[in-house]
Amino acid sequence: MHTPTNRTLPLVRVVAGLVLPVLIYAFFVLYFTPDQSGERFAWLIKPHMSSVFIGSGYLGGGFLLLQAARGLSWHRVQHGFPLITIFTASMFVATILHWDRFDLNHFPFQLWLALYIVSPFLIGYLWLKNRREDPGTLEPDDRVVPPIARRGLVFTGILLGLASLTGWFAPDILIGIWPWQLTPLTARVFAGWFALLAAGGVIIGFEKRWSAWREGMTSIFIWHFLVAIGGIWNLPDFGETGYFNWYITAVWIGLAAIAILYIRMSVNTSTSRPVVSEPV
Repeated sequence: MHTPTNRTLPLVRVVAGLVLPVLIYAFFVLYFTPDQSGERFAWLIKPHMSSVFIGSGYLGGGFLLLQAARGLSWHRVQHGFPLITIFTASMFVATILHWDRFDLNHFPFQLWLALYIVSPFLIGYLWLKNRREDPGTLEPDDRVVPPIARRGLVFTGILLGLASLTGWFAPDILIGIWPWQLTPLTARVFAGWFALLAAGGVIIGFEKRWSAWREGMTSIFIWHFLVAIGGIWNLPDFGETGYFNWYITAVWIGLAAIAILYIRMSVNTSTSRPVVSEPV
């Protein structure tokens, strides 16, 4: 009978380490030099806020892969792998649906295409191979996430799932309500990011261990904090809605909620007391 070791397997660490530089590169190109995305990325992305959103997401994902590459306990990073599988499959579908927007002779697009052909299968395989190493218990000094936070995350995941479906099947609706200009391609790319967040909300929402939440919450915080900051120096992209539109306001509320949860889980209270090796 297999005894879970809670270790991240060497193959998982190697693959995470190989993908990480690609995500960091994409972040720097899209976040700091969006006008060069046509030359240095898979396609030219306009306006700048779309580049900021995508680039920030890559850095947030890069944080999670960094933790996997350095061999953090498997249960702390495992939930990111099915989410990455969903996301990469979504990017491949978006590419096929909007094939006319891409140049097959453009090397960054070739890299994009290869990455999103291979990744759904490779990342999914790594997750399946490593998942049995999770012992399903809390770490020493671990804490149980309050039910209200778990239910709130599941509810948020459901809302984001609806947003994802809208982006995929009715992109014009998403384009019409979004605070900066989207194209059908960027609407579906965003729908892929929403699918990642939606699945994460549901999967992690049923996870009780704070240690299994922390890296994912940090990843999301990095992503959306960078989006909120990026909006400050890309104000013209918002047009008449201004900076404090519905989306940026929701982002700041979400960041505040994550910060409050971090503080809540850092104090010793009766509802989040440490539990050692308790099945969850």
